[in-house]
Formats: sequence, C-alpha cells, structure tokens
Amino acid sequence: MSEENKALVRSFLESFSHGDIDACKAMMADDHIFHFPLADAPMDRDNHAGAMGVFKAAIPDLKFEIHDQVAEGDKVVSRFTASGTFTNEFQGLPPSGEVIEFSGINIAQFKDGKTIEEWDAFDTMAVMGQLGAIHGSH
Repeated sequence: MSEENKALVRSFLESFSHGDIDACKAMMADDHIFHFPLADAPMDRDNHAGAMGVFKAAIPDLKFEIHDQVAEGDKVVSRFTASGTFTNEFQGLPPSGEVIEFSGINIAQFKDGKTIEEWDAFDTMAVMGQLGAIHGSH
C-alpha cells in the first residue's frame, strides 16, 4: 500500500498542477479533513477543493516538484517545492507578475485509496510576502 499511496500523492499534485481540481476532489474521501497553516480551522473536502481552485486561478502555471516521499502505514510524507507566476488577483491582492516559490511538507493519510486527512506545513510568511500581503519579505 505504501507505494500505491505515494503514487496517489504524486497524481494528486500533478492534477493540481494541471488545474484539474475535480480530479483532486475525487481523490479525497467524503469526510476528508485538511489542516492548512493559513486557514482558521480545518477544511472539509469542498472547502479544500475550493481553496485549491482559488490558488490555482491566481497562479495558473503553479507546479509542484516532489523531492522526497516517505510512507509508513496509512500515511505518506512528501517534501515539495511549489512555484508559479502570480498573474491573477488572489483574495484582494493584486498580481505582481513575479514567480513565487516555496517549499513545504505534506502529510496525507489514506483509507481505501483516498485521502481522509492532510496536514501542510510551509513558511507562510515567505508565501504571504511573495504575494504582497506583507512587506519586507520579498
């Protein structure tokens, strides 16, 4: 199962990179929970997919590169870099036209071939600075 779950994470991030949010949502269990560092509370499946769509719309060429994956039991840990050009408005922030890039860690827990829970960790200050939400972090 570990190799299959690692492949599912790679497929999920590839679908996200291609803007296929429906495919990503289909890989989430109905009771999926997502813990995101910039969210006030954990997101359910619909909110997670919606947030992905908003981020992808702001950065249409967003892509992910997985550097490492470790799987144990029903969980997969992936170390990744995300990058893309901030070309469309994002939550009231005007696009800069500049490339943003950040590294992060995702932990995905699986049941029956779908994610049931996910946790993301990344340098939120760096991301918000690159998006122009805070100054002096560019």
